[in-house]
Amino acid sequence: MTVTIKLQQPDGSIIATFPGEDRQSIAQIAKTHGVEIPVSCGIGVCGVCKCKIVSWNQYVQIDKISLPMMPLERSAEGNFQEVFTCVGWISSEAIKDKEDHEVILEKNM
Repeated sequence: MTVTIKLQQPDGSIIATFPGEDRQSIAQIAKTHGVEIPVSCGIGVCGVCKCKIVSWNQYVQIDKISLPMMPLERSAEGNFQEVFTCVGWISSEAIKDKEDHEVILEKNM
């Protein structure tokens, strides 16, 4: 099972693709793969790193050690529609099958 993270512009064009890794922040993973997601505070307060979750929001979790200080939009089902990438990560625990999955995030401009 692998999770691929795609980062896109508001117009839908893909900026970058990189693997999602369990228990690392999305911003950290992106940086490891040469993709720059701006981060300022690193604790989910400032909103600089916020991205819209375009697809597969049930796999994006918020680290319980460092909950964001600003509220994030949720769907009617309670799934996050946004993520602060400095404290957001991909949860492999939420994925029970052995298929490959994709998470698409829209970069905050």
